[in-house]
Amino acid sequence: MFSIPVPITFRLRLGSPSCRPWTDLNPFALDTHTHPPDPESRRPPPHTRLVLPALTELGFEGFHDYLEDLLAQIEVPLLKKLFITFFKPRNFVVPQLHQLINHTESFKACDRATVIISFRTIEFAMLKETNESPELSLQIVCSESPGHQFSSLAQLCSPSLLLPSTLVQLHIRDIDLSDPRYYRNGEATQCLEFLNLFIAVKDLCLIKHVGRHICQVLEELAEERGTEVLPALQNIFLHRLRSLESAPKFIKRFIAARQLSGQPVAVYPWRLASAEL
Repeated sequence: MFSIPVPITFRLRLGSPSCRPWTDLNPFALDTHTHPPDPESRRPPPHTRLVLPALTELGFEGFHDYLEDLLAQIEVPLLKKLFITFFKPRNFVVPQLHQLINHTESFKACDRATVIISFRTIEFAMLKETNESPELSLQIVCSESPGHQFSSLAQLCSPSLLLPSTLVQLHIRDIDLSDPRYYRNGEATQCLEFLNLFIAVKDLCLIKHVGRHICQVLEELAEERGTEVLPALQNIFLHRLRSLESAPKFIKRFIAARQLSGQPVAVYPWRLASAEL
């Protein structure tokens, strides 16, 4: 059915027997094997795509090459939720994935994005205000060494990924990563590339240790490019902030630069909910 040069396993979560037609799949998940594909074994996609009109949720775990091969062969006009996990990140070239995200109507109604960084993973998700379950989740498992999470995410979310103009909140947090080596100096450029995607974000919430790293990145913009990244930004919420006077010096420089440019930014303390502790 699909021209994908690797054994695959479909996990069909259906209320009826799995022998139902493909047009009735809603939803399904796909796992690829843990070996990267052989470029010589890849074949061009068929001229006609398979339309899955009833598919509303798609999950995938594996190498991005396999997902690209799959997406080049199907159309999912009523897709509402997408959950992707990529293994062993390398040079991400995912035009099919970006095209799918850019043209999925459900994602255009999301107003909040979250980034969660841990020891070997990073996840980007988009949510709607009325729902705590994400509509879109892109997770990368960085198995080689820690400290490259942001660069991997920046590669995956390249400029061809068009985030909706309704996305006005961005939350960035980590899971107990206090060691500075997890935020390498070389990550700053990639972090900026990622932040460049959020042209409509008004509220930036920096939670736990990663907040200091983001503040340092913003400080680098203070004099030269302070209004280029996050141009619509109005508020920054910092974890463990007692007052503006206690804010890191890095963020103060950024705030001063925005004030001089006529695009002021206010800083507030972020109160952790019990689920985030």
